[in-house]
Amino acid sequence: MLRNSHSLLVAATLAACLCAGAHAQDTAADAAVVTADPVKPKEPLPLWELGLVGIAAYQPAYPGSDQDIARVRVLPFGIYRGSLIRADGNGIGVRALRTPRFEWDVSGSGAFGSSANKVRAREGMPAIGTLIEIGPALKINLGDLVEAKRDPHLTQLELPVRAVFDVSDSFAHRGWTFEPRLSHTAWTGSSFALVVSAGALFGDRSLNHLYYGVDAPYATAGRPAYDARGGLIATRLNASLRHKISPTLRLQYFAQVETVRGAANEDSPLVRSKQDAGVGISLIWGAWHSEQSGVE
Repeated sequence: MLRNSHSLLVAATLAACLCAGAHAQDTAADAAVVTADPVKPKEPLPLWELGLVGIAAYQPAYPGSDQDIARVRVLPFGIYRGSLIRADGNGIGVRALRTPRFEWDVSGSGAFGSSANKVRAREGMPAIGTLIEIGPALKINLGDLVEAKRDPHLTQLELPVRAVFDVSDSFAHRGWTFEPRLSHTAWTGSSFALVVSAGALFGDRSLNHLYYGVDAPYATAGRPAYDARGGLIATRLNASLRHKISPTLRLQYFAQVETVRGAANEDSPLVRSKQDAGVGISLIWGAWHSEQSGVE
């Protein structure tokens, strides 16, 4: 959980980033569930929303862990769909460039932490804190190349480079990530959308050492010292089923399969499983929203 010294603003920021990391709705897919035919005009979404997001997940403690951890969080959230400043299911960012084909903005992501006293492989080691990521991202909209009349945003290649900060340690900088991801809205119904994606997560040496490095003071007979290298962390496949219950209530089921085979630190003593899976559910309640429509 967040330490009580952090403000409500931090909680709201973290909620938006964790939603993005846990596959919360993005604007294109959220709008797509308004109609079964993506060619028809879509119902506009409000300029801003305020409410609560609840996330329950059962996931590995970290990529390569052989131990799953249940996590439940309820946090405030805010969404703002402006033409330049945006805070939505993709994170919090600045939309610096937008054309039908390309978008260049600043976006965020996040990941829950893993307490060392709950993870056997890391017993006695420092915990992995709750991490948030922020940085520039190039997005390439490809939907109309899949089908001529399809919304370009419904198939998207995202190329983000993000700085990683540890919320649990006064926002200490933990490294950098590069996470190319191809997402595709595979099916839409009157109130549902199925989104699938594939991606790879790369980290610099500093971040990878946080996950996989074993410094000499923490080495044991079964956990020898290990100096982590920068490079591939994991390859991932994701799916999420998004259900728009009402204009203010949205439910989402998500699942992820990932593997560390071929990763830069596959031989770390902290890698105990080469592949793993996680599942979760999120409920987003936009209790308050504007009458004015936002910008897609």
